[in-house]
Amino acid sequence: MQSKPQAFIPSLSWRSAVPSIKRALVRFAFVGMTPIIAFYLGYRMLGPIEGMLAGTATATVALGIQAIRMRRFDPIGLVPIGAVLIQGGVGIAFQSVDLYLAAPALETALWGVVLLGSVLVGRPLILLVANELELLPSSIRGIPTVRHASRQLTVCWGLLAFLKAGTRLFLLDILPLELFLIANSVVITSMNALMLLFTMWWVARAARRVAPPTSLAASSA
Repeated sequence: MQSKPQAFIPSLSWRSAVPSIKRALVRFAFVGMTPIIAFYLGYRMLGPIEGMLAGTATATVALGIQAIRMRRFDPIGLVPIGAVLIQGGVGIAFQSVDLYLAAPALETALWGVVLLGSVLVGRPLILLVANELELLPSSIRGIPTVRHASRQLTVCWGLLAFLKAGTRLFLLDILPLELFLIANSVVITSMNALMLLFTMWWVARAARRVAPPTSLAASSA
């Protein structure tokens, strides 16, 4: 009796994944970094309230630019933009730069709850985000081992969200403003980049568990 041939499953190679990861980081950086730069410039040149207004206004403009460029609202950008708008409202209402800078920690922690909750209800958000960022070939998204890996990764991203929230509050507490803005941006961006790389590696590992080595080699050639 001949064994049933396995379906062809393309592999994920670092060479093919890097462009998608770069595009994802650019999208995060554009909507996440421009409001921070605007806040700092406004804060130093005009004052704290003006800085918070500048950061909030820049966040709104960044969302508009992304929407025009993509011809739709960027779901990846909506989250950090929404956080900036909320933190701007809180900071301006209480006239507190510390509250303005601390508010995103609450939003990040809430995302941790949402990510973990999505696993509990059987709808891991990592698959949805990976589809939006085009990080995974459509042909492997339904593979059982890949779907299982996505649940594991969603838990990892959820736990990372709590770590990032705690890191932000810790750095805000011990560092002066300029060092905080630099250190927080570098540390959080590094965490996201490393987690993106780990996500791609983990999914590729899951895909290889069901794909024959010849198929994987042929698809990466």
